[in-house]
Order: sequence, then C-alpha cells, then structure tokens
Amino acid sequence: MIAALALGLILSASQFAASVPKGGPRAAVESLVAGGDWPRVLGAIRNGSADWIALAPELAKGSDAAHGAELTAALAAALPRAPADVLAIADPRRSPVLGVQAICSAPAGSHPPAERAQYLASANEALELLPDQAAIGRSKAVCIKELALAK
Repeated sequence: MIAALALGLILSASQFAASVPKGGPRAAVESLVAGGDWPRVLGAIRNGSADWIALAPELAKGSDAAHGAELTAALAAALPRAPADVLAIADPRRSPVLGVQAICSAPAGSHPPAERAQYLASANEALELLPDQAAIGRSKAVCIKELALAK
C-alpha cells in the first residue's frame, strides 16, 4: 500500500509538461526538486528517456545554475544512448545548459572519470551511426568536434 502511494507521488513527464503552463518552468522545476523527483528525472534523462529529454528546454528554463549543470551532465550522459533526441533539443547558439558545446564537451558528472575514454568512444560511435538529418546535421558535426577536443 505504501509503495503504491509512493508511486502515485512520482511525477511523470506528461504531468510535468502539464504543470509548466500553470506556474511556469521555475515553479515546475522547484516542485520537482522539493518533491524529490529531480534525481529521478536526471536518471531518466541519463538513460535516454525520450519524453524527459524532450522536456529539457523547459527544465533548463526553470533551473538555477547548479541544477542547470546537472541537467547538462545528464544530457551528455544520454548522448551515447539517445543521440538524436539529445541533438534535437541542443541549442547551436552556445546556451550554457542546452548548448551543443556544453553537452558534447563531456562535462563533469556525465560519466565516471575512470570511464572517460569509454564514454567518449561510445558517444562518438553513436553520433557517427546517426544519419544526417537537416534538423540535427550541424549539431552532429559540432558535437563530434567537441568530443574530439574533450580527449
């Protein structure tokens, strides 16, 4: 019974999306943090959850600097698993949270330090296998360049 109640409190991506228009991105993110869902959301993003990755722009709008850095690292961690989803929301204009350069430079927290080489190889392979599409083609090229610089 308690487990069922706890599960009822966990916010889904669609519930988060519905809450943004009501109070704005800042209030929605503050609710995630206060409710203890922020680490779970970051975990879902790290694991390549397309619904949460798609909401990254709203999460970024509502994040302070520390939570924004965590979001960037989670998106970077998702790059080997969901490169098309990550690049679809990446900002080519050097945004501090969603910028292609920020996400693709292997930021702190995106991988364990001992696994840096493996992370870079996996991310690069995922990008190389990604077909060029007009919507993400430039971001893909910039991301591959950033990963090479991160070595």
